[in-house]
Amino acid sequence: MSLQRASFRGDCSTHEFQEVLKRFKHDGCNLLVTGAVSKDVTVQATRTLLGAPNAERKRVVALANSRRGNVAERLPTGVDSDDSDVWIIDQQTCQRSIPKAAQGGEVEFPTVDGDKDALTNLREEVIVAIDYFQRAEDGLDPSELRLSVSSLGRLAHEHDADAIARFVRSVSAMVQGVHGMAHYHLARPDDDEIVDRLSPLFDARIELRKRDGLPTEQRWHVPEYEQTTDWVRL
Repeated sequence: MSLQRASFRGDCSTHEFQEVLKRFKHDGCNLLVTGAVSKDVTVQATRTLLGAPNAERKRVVALANSRRGNVAERLPTGVDSDDSDVWIIDQQTCQRSIPKAAQGGEVEFPTVDGDKDALTNLREEVIVAIDYFQRAEDGLDPSELRLSVSSLGRLAHEHDADAIARFVRSVSAMVQGVHGMAHYHLARPDDDEIVDRLSPLFDARIELRKRDGLPTEQRWHVPEYEQTTDWVRL
């Protein structure tokens, strides 16, 4: 059963949830991805949420806790890190992989300032990337921009919840402004305290689970409607 056939639990029809998805894709949205799952499951979710490889997408991948060698597996099959519509920020190595067209000096990159914390530097990098694609395309179509942030769990080890919230609000506003779709990984149980605290900042929460011998599953929690979907295959 795919997400296209998912529905809210209870007496709600499939149509109601599909209308929510359609609005998210048109207006833009920010999604929190939760669940105490393995890295492989997180990577699978990232590939799915970054969009089909044959779709016109501008993909920004911000890594707070992954080695550069892990980037390729996060991208959809057929999408490469050096593609002109891919921008990768690797915070651990203080490196970035950007489109060749952005290397000509027209993009003003944020400087790593000792007076700024790593979270502020990451936020500035993400905003520069989104702004570049918006300007290069003279505007972006709804859901054309896809942002993946991995992960809020690592950032939460180094920053307090208020700092994480400020980061999310700032980046979310930029994403919403270009009608993009962003997802932020937080590999914690869905009832974890930090999940509860951060959830109000997002349009929806995608809970993941992987049971032995079964495909990875997801269910969506949409606070605006106080609704949760049934479990469906990722």
